[in-house]
Amino acid sequence: MKRSAGDAAKTRVALLEAALMSFEEKGWPGATFERVAERAGVTRGAVHHHFRSKSELLTEALEWGWAEYGNQLFTQEVALPTAAGQLNALLGDFVALLRSDELFRALASTTVLVAPQALDDSSRKHEALDGWRDQIAASLSDDTDVPVPPKTVAGLVLVLIQGFTVTAVTRPDDLPQPEHLDAAIAALVRGLLS
Repeated sequence: MKRSAGDAAKTRVALLEAALMSFEEKGWPGATFERVAERAGVTRGAVHHHFRSKSELLTEALEWGWAEYGNQLFTQEVALPTAAGQLNALLGDFVALLRSDELFRALASTTVLVAPQALDDSSRKHEALDGWRDQIAASLSDDTDVPVPPKTVAGLVLVLIQGFTVTAVTRPDDLPQPEHLDAAIAALVRGLLS
């Protein structure tokens, strides 16, 4: 029985999600194709059909994860009129995801702990971060009240995001607590934009 393209796409997403969870749970050595297949509920052959190597699986899982969450973070249902509002939403949502979304935490953990020991080439990672920086800078460029160049602010926002990511993996209790998140993010954004 031949599978449809839609079924293949669903399987691929299930494998990417399972890979992130497996890399977080088992690290680079323990996240085998067998483990990923088991977690995704497919055969090991399905993993081999979609990915030639564990390095390719890791790379594609990271790219997919950051692209998916990037789309979620940068797509606001209601456009926010100010740079401060946009940055508050972005950073607040980012920290909230780190605290509450199991797959996002696995993406963060895999990025911080597994990727550096498993992958030699970081150029694709840099391209993704450049894309995020450009999106942030573009969203700030319309606000004439921002005294700092948008690209500079966007670079600092990336520093914060990367810091939040490392903190979520190494010292999660140091992330702003939910009851203080809005005030903490607002203070950071005020500092960035002044």
